[in-house]
Amino acid sequence: MLSLRLLCLIGCCSLIQVANATVIYSWVDEKGVKHYSQQPPNEVNSEKLYSEDIEPAQVGYLPVIANASSSANKPSDAEKNAETIKARDAEQAASICESAKHSLNVLNTYQRLHRKDPTTGEAVQVTEEERLAQIETNEERIKLFCQ
Repeated sequence: MLSLRLLCLIGCCSLIQVANATVIYSWVDEKGVKHYSQQPPNEVNSEKLYSEDIEPAQVGYLPVIANASSSANKPSDAEKNAETIKARDAEQAASICESAKHSLNVLNTYQRLHRKDPTTGEAVQVTEEERLAQIETNEERIKLFCQ
């Protein structure tokens, strides 16, 4: 009984592989329209395409990369503000640096963090996306104020 089940399973698997390998015929008619079919057309030269050779198009888009030379030469608003704060009040810049280092240490050490909701005053758990965004923000602050 077990060998019959095994034989049926092997037979089904081999039929699935054959069914997946489909031949697709492609041809252009008199009006210049391209057609696709699983049946070969009569009296027309057609091209054979195999379904396993056809790759689906990639989903999504490629982001536009900013020109590195133009963005590297111009300081951003955050960099300008950081330079202003460092020039006017070195103590405040050092305080921001220490605060950012401490926050980054906490964010990297603990996974389940809570924050106080400003509207309700309740403790709300920080989501992973919020935690990662705060890590990026604090790394940027460290880069700006701790140099």
